[in-house]
Amino acid sequence: MALKINYNFQSDFTHANMLKTEHNVNKNLERLATGHRINRAADDAAGLYIADQLKTFAVSLDQGTRNAQDGVSLAQIAQGSLEEVYNILNDIKAKTIQAANDTNDDTNRKTIQQDINKLVDAIGKIFSDTEFNGRTIFSSGVQTFTIQYGGRTNQSLAIVSDTAQAAAGANSAATSTVTIGGTAYTINVTGQTKANAAISQVDALIKAVDRVAAKFGSAQIELEKIISNNETQRVNTNDAESRIRNIDFAKEMAEFTKNNILMQSGTAMLAQANQQSQLVLQLLR
Repeated sequence: MALKINYNFQSDFTHANMLKTEHNVNKNLERLATGHRINRAADDAAGLYIADQLKTFAVSLDQGTRNAQDGVSLAQIAQGSLEEVYNILNDIKAKTIQAANDTNDDTNRKTIQQDINKLVDAIGKIFSDTEFNGRTIFSSGVQTFTIQYGGRTNQSLAIVSDTAQAAAGANSAATSTVTIGGTAYTINVTGQTKANAAISQVDALIKAVDRVAAKFGSAQIELEKIISNNETQRVNTNDAESRIRNIDFAKEMAEFTKNNILMQSGTAMLAQANQQSQLVLQLLR
């Protein structure tokens, strides 16, 4: 058996392997502490790139969903206001039919006209006061609300609102006008013939209101479908990122246990390797 004291190969070899084991133990501890398999690019450069891209897309989808939910809220506010207008128009329709009945004289009809004017004034206030986040929906010309529902360029849709205004007559003899989408509907029941004509005007006005409400309803349906798809994509994207970035705790704990045992056995073997040089002293006695 050759005995040397200037270089202990066994000790050096054991120490070198202990350094590798220590590195692996530290890596296990880092992963177990963070829950991530990839904590820096050096851990898995390609995996980090893909995981970061997936995470960014998931964050974009989440914000796009919130944007779409705002769009749904806008559509619901608009539909709610239009529902109130519809209810008022039904009251106006009843009054036009009442005025068209020839048991009324023109004095009665002027009283009815006064009631209609007040109802139209309420419609005008609804149109001018309906807003979302400070933006009026009906009273400032044609409004286009662009909803950015996705995380990529051009992933958007437009909700277009028609202009809607109402000018109420100032007295019992004055007529009222409701304008929707550039078409004016005049309501005048101060005479039997005029009242009869007003019935068809109110019918046409109700249809116009329903058309505008239908546009908002269709936009809401589309946004709700987009939200559902966004959420499905977000969940699956987060899952894909998790499979790349996160650790399997059971597997990592098994690796840590193995490396920890190797570290302890390496320490013991290093002590034994260092003892071999002590045999030289036996020759010097």
